[in-house]
Amino acid sequence: MKVRYPMEAFALAMVIFSQNMRDALITGILILLLTTLGLVIDRLFGKTLPKWSRTACVLILMISLTYSLFQVVLIGVLGYEIENTAALFHIFLGILIAKHIIHSDPDTDYNRLLLEGAGAFAGLLIISIVREFMTNGAIYGFEIADFDFKSYGFSQAIMGFILTGIGLAILNRIYYKDTETSQDSESFYVILPIVILIQPFIIDGINPTISTIITIVLVLLLVYSIKKYLVFSRISKEIKHMPVDLLSTGFVYMILSML
Repeated sequence: MKVRYPMEAFALAMVIFSQNMRDALITGILILLLTTLGLVIDRLFGKTLPKWSRTACVLILMISLTYSLFQVVLIGVLGYEIENTAALFHIFLGILIAKHIIHSDPDTDYNRLLLEGAGAFAGLLIISIVREFMTNGAIYGFEIADFDFKSYGFSQAIMGFILTGIGLAILNRIYYKDTETSQDSESFYVILPIVILIQPFIIDGINPTISTIITIVLVLLLVYSIKKYLVFSRISKEIKHMPVDLLSTGFVYMILSML
């Protein structure tokens, strides 16, 4: 079945923008705002456009709105500095939000959208609290405790993938436990931008571009091979598809980071 909230956009945010609660809070609010606004605009004007034109218009509109709104809020209002990598991830967020709008049902249940979106937002915040606390002993930048077992690894993409997979599996259990299929979102569109911008290892001694290409291809091949193998595995419907794919990618990153 089709998920009602933008699962792919929230999954990307859970992996990348959950390193601290501040970023998670802002990102979650903007994802819900942009998704709702995009759906309303699409329902008002999209039905008057040809299919190919509607798709292009939604993509252009949501990418532009997402990038601009993040720039305005983070830089103009809050005075934060945005790295180039973060700005590129904002563009990918816009693409994923547009994808959700394009493939959403014509009669959108906004009550259900906001309810499930609020659950995903809560999951994003919980993951950010865990990662920030285990990395720095702080929550929203305020130090809560100073202990010896803090780990910088919780700020890395490895733990982002693993915690996101677990979080989405829990949300699937809550929202889609009575359905035959838990969700139909594609994990590839979440994994690909992360693999492109954050590689688990770098090959020294060769051209950086070639090293990046080799790393990207290797990660995608390993993730694909695991995905094909899991087709024959008996796993619960809550963890099928995106949750187990993200968990697998996290373990792939963990192994390759040791190279």
